[in-house]
Amino acid sequence: MIDSAPPDELATLADVASEAGVSTATVSRALSGSRPVSPDTLKRVRAAAARLGYRHNAVASALRSNRTQSVGIVLPRYATVFLSALIESVTESLDAQGIGALLRYVAPDGADHDERVADLLDRRVDGLIVCPPTIEASGHAQRLSHGLPMVQVGRFLDPDTPSAVSLDETTSAALLATHLARTGTQRIITIGLDPDAPADATRIRSVEDACAARGIARGAVVHRGSDLLAGVTAAEELWDTVARGETLVCANDDVATGVLTVLRARGIRVPDDVQIASLLQLYPDAQGTPLTSLRHPWRQMGAEAVEMLEHAQRSRVAARRRTALSADLVVGASTRPPEEET
Repeated sequence: MIDSAPPDELATLADVASEAGVSTATVSRALSGSRPVSPDTLKRVRAAAARLGYRHNAVASALRSNRTQSVGIVLPRYATVFLSALIESVTESLDAQGIGALLRYVAPDGADHDERVADLLDRRVDGLIVCPPTIEASGHAQRLSHGLPMVQVGRFLDPDTPSAVSLDETTSAALLATHLARTGTQRIITIGLDPDAPADATRIRSVEDACAARGIARGAVVHRGSDLLAGVTAAEELWDTVARGETLVCANDDVATGVLTVLRARGIRVPDDVQIASLLQLYPDAQGTPLTSLRHPWRQMGAEAVEMLEHAQRSRVAARRRTALSADLVVGASTRPPEEET
């Protein structure tokens, strides 16, 4: 015969409240996320629950409150490298409120975007943070949500999207243009952006306008794609025509690296003979020649998106706010020092 000891008495909500030095109502709010509590209180309640072995019944709480304490996140699959800061920011902000995250990736062309959004809606998430891969996907997500709090992040945004966090294209372009003017740039050539795509056309126009305001002429726009190979292809077409007063402004670090590789192979010195700049930093810790690039504010975008959702849930009013945040200019070795410093 096997002797079995009686199970330890299960900890209760009141036990956790006594251990944490707060009321049972505060414990309930902290563990269910039904109402916000201070970060310090949440930390104390969670620590007390862990010490006592108390497990919050999320399923029962969801049935009572009609909330699942979860937020769905939808991201394009190709963007996982440079959007890692966004993912970390969103999940950290949600975790501080006791809210879980359900992450879904979609194809770069958005073919399965509606399916992924619908899957999260079927799981009864309390809100959505969507980084759409296309403007069409942005509009579809808004229509599918049927009033559920949703914030879209990025630059592929439907004009009618009421709640979004995006890059301040004008301010960001001005940062880069000011630097290029100081380094003696007389003309820019844009590589890797598609002038027929609305989001790319907006970025091209912002850069060209900012440069024109500083006396820098507009050159050709060369689009052979937006990856490393596209940069190689474009550079092979341009390498014997570039001049010292020109800067090749690339869509992202991949395109810029492809361009840089070809120019060096052809004996063109960067930045002495020609300069290169990137409009989107992909690899902050990359080895090799550090590129002059725009570092997009992914962490701030994530925190802002979560704050918008929290406000909508707290006020029970759909979030209706569009915020644009500026990038930071990271000066690397692919552009020359400002002329007054030489």
